[in-house]
This record gives sequence, structure tokens and C-alpha cells, in this order.
Amino acid sequence: MSGRPARALSLTFTMAVIVSATFGARSSNSVIPSYGQILGRQFNFSATKLGLMAASFMVSSFIASALVNARLPAPTRRKYFIASSVAYSIIYPAFYLANPYLIWLLMVAAGLALGPVMPNIMTSAGSIEDPKSRERVLALYTLTLSVSLLVGQTIAALVLRYVSIREGFLLLEPFAALVGISAPFLPFPTERTSTRTGGGGFRHSDVLRSEGFIASVLNNLTYQVPFSYLTAFAAEYAIKSLGAENWLGVLAYVPFYATSMASRTFLTIRPPRDIVKHMVIAASLSVAGLLAAWVSRSLAVFYIAMTVLGIPHGMTYTLSVLAISRTFRKEELNAANSYFFSVMMVIGSALPAALGLIADRVGYRDTFLVITPVVLAVLLLTLYFAIRARSLRANASLNILEQG
Repeated sequence: MSGRPARALSLTFTMAVIVSATFGARSSNSVIPSYGQILGRQFNFSATKLGLMAASFMVSSFIASALVNARLPAPTRRKYFIASSVAYSIIYPAFYLANPYLIWLLMVAAGLALGPVMPNIMTSAGSIEDPKSRERVLALYTLTLSVSLLVGQTIAALVLRYVSIREGFLLLEPFAALVGISAPFLPFPTERTSTRTGGGGFRHSDVLRSEGFIASVLNNLTYQVPFSYLTAFAAEYAIKSLGAENWLGVLAYVPFYATSMASRTFLTIRPPRDIVKHMVIAASLSVAGLLAAWVSRSLAVFYIAMTVLGIPHGMTYTLSVLAISRTFRKEELNAANSYFFSVMMVIGSALPAALGLIADRVGYRDTFLVITPVVLAVLLLTLYFAIRARSLRANASLNILEQG
């Protein structure tokens, strides 16, 4: 087989592996913070401790991604990725044994194992040569994230009607095992690792200084602030402030991830030409959703707020992923994706603990109001760099999408 049929078969196989690995990783690891909230409450943890627990997971992910994965050449990084994926599959069911002390070690171990997983999947998706195929695969990757979150959280909520939190981790282990099973088949692009500016090489510092990279990070931050709060405390808010049962508290994530999936489906079908305009729309919806959550006095209204907040969740990460793919060359993608993921981990590491402190001071409800102006401020910074980045302009995006 040669020519177009061979390329189509290769692309189909690549997409299948990316989808299975992404689905397994995100459906299983999204349950760790939501179940962790309830485990922490059983251990009598304060909101600050819950935030620190989430931060330990984020910090360890950052270490594995930025300090290890980003610096490895492709052959070594592939081995590291496979070993980490298998380790994650083994660590996940160990949460069944969690106690007030062991849960900290499990959070760190799971973060270390998961750190290299998502950046490498993202790099594999973004390294496809054909621009149209690349953007659709990247959108499919982010769509799979939403599907996996929706499926994972729905199952996580429903099983709590019949089993304990600890037993829930055991029932969700097949999702975690899928990561280790898929890892050996993920295509790894060959990359030039020279740090010189000439001869096709690049300096890693140039990646960090790129206006397109900065815009991608800031754009994702417009949603990372509210998302970090929702990840660490949405179930607790529903349970403690609105009187929901445990399973209904976890179920609050389902409408959130449903609309996230819908927005990513739309972006998969129609990749955006004007990324900047979509960034503004996403941030505006974040503000509307936060205000709706703040005024909610019933579980139904909070579910509506989560429904609104799911739309920018689906849009924002997708827009950042597409922005990176339009900004960097193939040989720069691993560094760009690893640093992007790592910066998100650094910020995400500090946010849960900081937001936990705020929640302890002003309460779960008023924290929604406190973080709203932060989203608006970061949006202004995002627009400054996005407008300056030529690769993100509407006409540049149009040229990319119409190549080939």
C-alpha cells in the first residue's frame, strides 16, 4: 500500500491511539481531585488543606513535565513516557488504600506519573505534516478530552450511589489501564535538538519569549483560574453550601463537561480562523458563568452555572493548542508543548492552595465573585500579546488552513 491510502491509514491509526490514550488519561485523572475533595472531608481537611492536596498533584506533574520531559531527546522521552504511563496505571488503584497520610504520597506519585503523558500526546497530535489534518486532529484531541471528562465524571458520580469513594477508584481502574496499554503505540516525531539558532535549531528561551506562546499561556489562564477553583471545590460547594448529596455534588461536573464537549465538537468541525475573537467570547462566558454560580441558591441554578462555564472550558484550551500549532515549527513543538503544560502546572499548583485560603476567609460562594475581575484582567493581557502575534491574526490563520 502506498500513496494516499497509506497516508490515510497511518493518520487513522495515529488518531485512534491519540484518542484512546487521551480518553484513558483524562477520564481517570479528572476523578482524582473530585474524589479527593470528598476523601479530604472524610479526613477532616480544611479548604486550605484540600487546596494544598490538589497543589501537590500539580507540582509533581510540573516537575515531571518541565524539568524532565521537556529536556529529553525523542528516543529517551518515548521510553520515559511509556514507563510513566504504565506506572500511572499501577498507582491509580492504590487510592483504595488512602488514609490521611498516604493520600499525600499518592497524589505526588500520580502527578509524577501523569506529568509526561499529556504533553507527549499533544506533541504527537501537533506534529502531523498536513496543516488541515493537523488542526482537525488537534481539535479531535481536545474534543476527546471533553468526552473523557464527561464520561469519567458521570460514571464517577453514579458509582458513588452504590460504592464508597475508595471502591470507586477500583471501578475506574480500566480507564487508567488504557493509558499504559496505548502508550507504546503513540507515534513520536523525530526532532532536531540543537540549541543553536542557525541550521534549523532553536533556543528554548525563544519559545518562552514568543508572543504566540505567551498569548497561548495567558489565554488558558483566563480559564485556569475558575477551572482550578471548580476542580478543587465545586463538589464541596454543592454539598456544603447547597445541601447536595455526595453523588449529586460530583454530578455537578456532568453539565459542565457536556457543554465543554459540545463547544469542542464545534471547533473540531470548524477550526477557528480568528483565534483572538474566540478568546474574547470564551472569557466573556467565563465571567457570566462565575456570576451565575455566585448568585445560585439552589442546586438547579448551580447546575445552570456549570453548564455555562463548560462552554469556555471547551473553547479556551482548544484555542491555546491551536495557537501553539500555528506559532511553532515541528521541531519546536515538544519544547513548546512541554513548557506550555509546565507553566500551566506551575500556575495550577499555586492556585488551589491560594483559592482554598480565599474560600476559608470569604466562603465558597463569594470566592466566585473574587476571581471574576482576575479573569477580566488576564483577558486584557492576552489580547495585548495575541494581537501582536502575527501567527494568530485572522489572515495568517486563513493562510494556514488553506495550505495544501
